[in-house]
Amino acid sequence: MSTEDQRPADTPETPLSDTSASSSDAVAVPPAGEPAVPTPDDKLSVSPAAAAPTADDPAPLMAPEVAAAAAQGELPSRYRPAADKVSSSRTPGARPGKSPKPARPKRVSPAGLTEPGPASRLFRRLSLAGLPVLMLLTALMTLSQLLVVRPLWFSDEVRHADVYMRLLEGHWLALNLNGLPYPDKPPLYFWFLNLLDRIPGVDQPLLFFLGAALSAVLFTGATWLLARATGHDRRVSFAAGLISLGCLFVAGTAHYPRMDLLFATVITLSLLCLYRGWIKKSGPVWLTFGFVLAGIATLIKGPLGLAFPLLSSVLFLFWRGTPGRLNGRDGLFGFLLMLIMLSAWMGALLFQGESDYLRDIFGPQIAGRIVNAWHHAAPWWYYLAALPLIWLPWTLLIPFIDWWKACRRLPAAWKARREDGGRGWLWLTVIGGTALLSAVSGKIAIYLLPLLPALAVLTARALLLLSPRRSRWFFFCLGLFFGLLGLLFVAAQFGPRLLPLLPESWTTTLPAVARAYLDNTSGLAFMGLALLLLAVVLLFFTRRSLPDGSLLSTGLGIVLLMQPYALAVAPSLDTMLSPRAQAEVMAEYVRRGYAPAAYRVYPGVYAYYLDETLAAAAPDAPRPDTVVPDLNDGAALTAFLAEHPRAVVAMREKDWRRWTDKPSDIFEIHRQWIVDQPYVLAAREGMTPPATPAPENVPADTAPIPLPEDASGRNAADVPEFPAASETPPLPELPASPAEPPSNDDSPVENAPAETAAEPAPEFPLTPEADAPSEAPPNGIESPASPIVPQAATPDGATDL
Repeated sequence: MSTEDQRPADTPETPLSDTSASSSDAVAVPPAGEPAVPTPDDKLSVSPAAAAPTADDPAPLMAPEVAAAAAQGELPSRYRPAADKVSSSRTPGARPGKSPKPARPKRVSPAGLTEPGPASRLFRRLSLAGLPVLMLLTALMTLSQLLVVRPLWFSDEVRHADVYMRLLEGHWLALNLNGLPYPDKPPLYFWFLNLLDRIPGVDQPLLFFLGAALSAVLFTGATWLLARATGHDRRVSFAAGLISLGCLFVAGTAHYPRMDLLFATVITLSLLCLYRGWIKKSGPVWLTFGFVLAGIATLIKGPLGLAFPLLSSVLFLFWRGTPGRLNGRDGLFGFLLMLIMLSAWMGALLFQGESDYLRDIFGPQIAGRIVNAWHHAAPWWYYLAALPLIWLPWTLLIPFIDWWKACRRLPAAWKARREDGGRGWLWLTVIGGTALLSAVSGKIAIYLLPLLPALAVLTARALLLLSPRRSRWFFFCLGLFFGLLGLLFVAAQFGPRLLPLLPESWTTTLPAVARAYLDNTSGLAFMGLALLLLAVVLLFFTRRSLPDGSLLSTGLGIVLLMQPYALAVAPSLDTMLSPRAQAEVMAEYVRRGYAPAAYRVYPGVYAYYLDETLAAAAPDAPRPDTVVPDLNDGAALTAFLAEHPRAVVAMREKDWRRWTDKPSDIFEIHRQWIVDQPYVLAAREGMTPPATPAPENVPADTAPIPLPEDASGRNAADVPEFPAASETPPLPELPASPAEPPSNDDSPVENAPAETAAEPAPEFPLTPEADAPSEAPPNGIESPASPIVPQAATPDGATDL
């Protein structure tokens, strides 16, 4: 037997570069001349010595982690050979007077079952390569978003794009958004994007999706490395990577350009380096890399990059009974190097005179989010409810784990905590990290992302140790889950056609935002078919009693599932999630001399596409650096209109309807549904102008409103209301609306800044929204009909998830 097969699964000295082979595909097990027969759970008890492999065996009998369990007397029941059968009757088929021929030994898999299936054999062969296979699968999953590049979505995608464009203008240390300091994030992620930007042929917005895809590949690789570093064999490590790849939350995040996956990747690498350092008597190299990586993570997104590794280190050393390691000199150099990195960035900011920028970082951004967050505030149990949802579909594994057996092993794990610390490190990382996040005032589900690699390793180990019966039932439930989800997606695709067939009492209770998404989303049927195909494979074409092969089938199914999402579903959501269309209309007015502004809208969401449209209209000129002022109250709006007689202002539709004393020369020019509610674009000419009549034979809710004539008498038709078709796509059709929208509540917009989170009442006069008069713009210009206005405080899914 190889050295790796004899070593316990969590031996901390497992080298990361180990290339030893795993167990053979199928081996002979002929105890006492009889074939090995798998027995039901807890039906037969055989001593570990009878089940453990011997030196005379021609090949390993079981997976390494099972051999370790056999050595400790905890062999799962499926590996116990059937008791020798003693019978006085003659063996069927044997001639009298002759001893019967010994039965031909059957071929069994590492899970102890007869004849491993093709998926199980493929799993073990792929697990030999492990890391490159997982990274290749992740690349295949994220490749489609690079082939069909969609517009950037509200709100973080467009905001980060504007931050990056202003970084190219010189804001390399103190980031800038919409012409104002942006202390929310450190600069390292944007430096990472700049490195990718130097690749020939990479430009915006492809750059941002390339960053997301590469971060996803590194995230999966870091999960495999964490499993190997904590003493797990290649099978468990490969399974951990597949579980990470098959998590629906991780797969969706891989198609959303932001820094969270890269942030989680660097934290995971820091955790594995620190673990390898702490389990040694002296590990200066590992600890130095661990602390440096923690500093890099801090410069990517913020102080959680430092908090997670330090908390795990302190908890682990106290749990292991070696808190004195914290005073060791071997970690001092790395810790000081990390502090120097962070101090160098802050010192450079002070040298540039950005003391206010630093004050905002340590004040509202760090202390404010911890003690009293101005947005994303949630109760302490938020993550206890969010974690099971974001870990789907693997949350379904919980009821199939033998928790009683796991609890019985706790005393042995406590006694062996110094020699076998890998699982302890992973559990402390997940539990301690969740407790830390729960203590912070601001809470978002994506903050849990750095804890998912450790959870993936723990899940992989539990999954591969399932008994055949438990594995069979788990993957049966998993197949049903994917099947029901696939049917739901197919039904959602044809929802607009099916709704008229349903009872009216059902359709009237459908939320307005759900109806809007059903009317505008396409491609869900392809995702539904992919899910149904995965369900059929798991239910009918996979040996569910073999968890390794079934896991591989699930991972490949998720890779297939994300192809129609990136190619069809996500691009169809642009009309609902991207502010591009409204920013392009705003740009046409800015070209004519109108001053842009945004009233009570999430800051900076229009700046990127506004400048992109203006730059496309003048390709030979430098890219403009337009600032769209963010107006947070009625007094600011009134002052802005007084200062700029010709203005174009974006606001939420409910604020537009509540504004009862509008100037007589301001009127609505564009309306678009963004995320969970409509947004209005209104223009003020500064005088009462004549107007060009609206196009005939066009529905009122989709007809563009013509521009007024300017002071020189030139008609607005001389300037296209929307960019040419060769430059930008036409304005999408707005969702259908009922005759009377439901009543509004004043719930704050997700991610609202401090000044607007409390939803202060506007300072101009209001009337109840249900009774708000329907004002027509001057000179007979008809305003489009108002679409549905969703009233629930729906979280900003594009930002949080």
